Amino acid sequence: MSVQPIALIPAQYVPASTTPIYTSPAGVYSRIDSLSICNTGAVAVQASIYLVPSGAGAGPANATTFNQAVLPGQTWNSPNEIGKVLGPGDAIAVLAGAANALTITAGGLQVVLS
Repeated sequence: MSVQPIALIPAQYVPASTTPIYTSPAGVYSRIDSLSICNTGAVAVQASIYLVPSGAGAGPANATTFNQAVLPGQTWNSPNEIGKVLGPGDAIAVLAGAANALTITAGGLQVVLS
């Protein structure tokens, strides 16, 4: 077994349409240790986060954070995804209420079972 710390999601904009931004690779389990969303704009923007099983689509059944308001100048550290484990092919999908308004970053561990 191999365990590696990794930036699961390097800092990037949260898209204004529901989009997978991290998929756990084949043969790898990924644990989320941190997930932050930053609003550098002048108005509050809502964010949604989905932990999507392999082969499924993002939707209400796999939302872990839904319409969370992130205030202007705020960095919001989500408690909802911390400790969750993604199996091979599982994904983190996100949605912002406005394009180029929020950035997201996440870190964790990837575990490869031999």
